[in-house]
Amino acid sequence: QKPPVMSCDQNHLEVERKTKKRKREGGGEKEEVVEEKLEKEQDKEEDEKEKKNKNQYQKKKFVSRPLMDTLWAMFKLKKNPTFLDISSLAFEFSMTETQINRWFCTKRKIYKKEIHWRAYKTKQKR
Repeated sequence: QKPPVMSCDQNHLEVERKTKKRKREGGGEKEEVVEEKLEKEQDKEEDEKEKKNKNQYQKKKFVSRPLMDTLWAMFKLKKNPTFLDISSLAFEFSMTETQINRWFCTKRKIYKKEIHWRAYKTKQKR
């Protein structure tokens, strides 16, 4: 069965009695030690979270000029390069194929936005 429902005052008094009893028995010191351990663990967790955030949002890496020239030239020729084009670029500049593919994806998105924005502006002028 459920314990009888107590009012807030009765519940508070009962909690005080239990803590006083624990202190008499020497249990009060243990609670303080447990609280200190919890605080230390929380501090460690916060430090770990800060380190993860720093690692996630690193600064952009500088890319070599020949790589950018080659990528832009390829983008002007083909918006969607073939697998062979991507793999040859990756091999040539010692990058992964996913890195090259992502670069093309982001440039295509930017290009589409710009084209749509220009079309919208020309419609507004008419």
